[in-house]
Amino acid sequence: MIPLSKKKHHSPRVLRIAALFVISGTLLFTFLLFDSHSSRDWKITTVSIPKGSPMQEIAYILSAENILPHPVAFRGITILTRTTRQLQYGEYTFPNPPSAYTAWKKLIAGDVVKYPVVVRPGSNLYDVASLLEAYSLTKPDAFLEAAMSAGTLAKLGIDADSAEGYLVPDTYNLVKNMKPVHILEVMVQPFKTRFTPEMERKAGKAGLSVHEVVTIASIIEKETGIPHEKPLISAVIRNRLKLGMPLQMDPTVIYEVKRFNGTITRDDLRTPGPYNTYMNAGLPPGPISNPGLASLKAALNPANTDYLYFVSNNDGTHTFSETFEQHSVAVKNLRRLLRDAAANKLMQTDNPSPDPVPATPPLPPSEPS
Repeated sequence: MIPLSKKKHHSPRVLRIAALFVISGTLLFTFLLFDSHSSRDWKITTVSIPKGSPMQEIAYILSAENILPHPVAFRGITILTRTTRQLQYGEYTFPNPPSAYTAWKKLIAGDVVKYPVVVRPGSNLYDVASLLEAYSLTKPDAFLEAAMSAGTLAKLGIDADSAEGYLVPDTYNLVKNMKPVHILEVMVQPFKTRFTPEMERKAGKAGLSVHEVVTIASIIEKETGIPHEKPLISAVIRNRLKLGMPLQMDPTVIYEVKRFNGTITRDDLRTPGPYNTYMNAGLPPGPISNPGLASLKAALNPANTDYLYFVSNNDGTHTFSETFEQHSVAVKNLRRLLRDAAANKLMQTDNPSPDPVPATPPLPPSEPS
């Protein structure tokens, strides 16, 4: 019979030493895990973690930016918890000095810096591109290229030459390192729920495609910000389309003017182009802005009126007319109003008001004693 091997027994002293090492190591690791820099000299620090960075590189970046005093503890907790693949990339800010544990939790949660980008009704693609550049989220050219890419548009489900008109006005909390196509996805996605199947059916009954409705809505959005005027502008557009009249809408011409400085000129109106609705009948080839829901609804629900003309009252409102004669009177009234305003401004400039007299005249200097 082969004797069984005897079980080894460690002496109590060896076990005590081993236990001491384990306890000491645990205490040291715990200290390193929760220790941080002094808050007295701390300055708010922002750091960017590139996409695809391995855990070791992330620990190095946090250490190099003087965020972590003990990167070894950061690596240790990531390995022990098996979360090396759960660390998320992006831009992080640390308003207070973090411990390795705090930094680990922040990166696991993906608590990145978010930028509130406000797309207002009436903004166009170029406005949004400039806004994104202001937040350093993407380059304008890259955003515009994606917004006009056939592949991107197919992915977004937009049957048009660009994403113009389909960016839903709202506030978007965007993060750094987002690709332009992903930003577009975020801004276009709500359109699919905002433009309901009922609205699509209503467009079909009116003989309009979704793209044509969005185009009309985009013009309405640029023409007026007064809610009760939107159905009236919609009626003018529908009535002119029905009669084959050019729309003659200034915002469509402005959309094509590259150097627009706030004043549209006769040369602008006479410059040929697909968006010049003075020279071309029918709708322009696509939207000229990203309309809000009120304008979309107005495009589908024009007022029951025979208006064919409208002119600004120089206060945000408009005067609407059915005949050219009525419209001519409204235009003359506007010109007179503008002349009077210019004359009043000139008079105020030539005759500035005298310096106000102080309520209490200053006291004379006191006599020496």
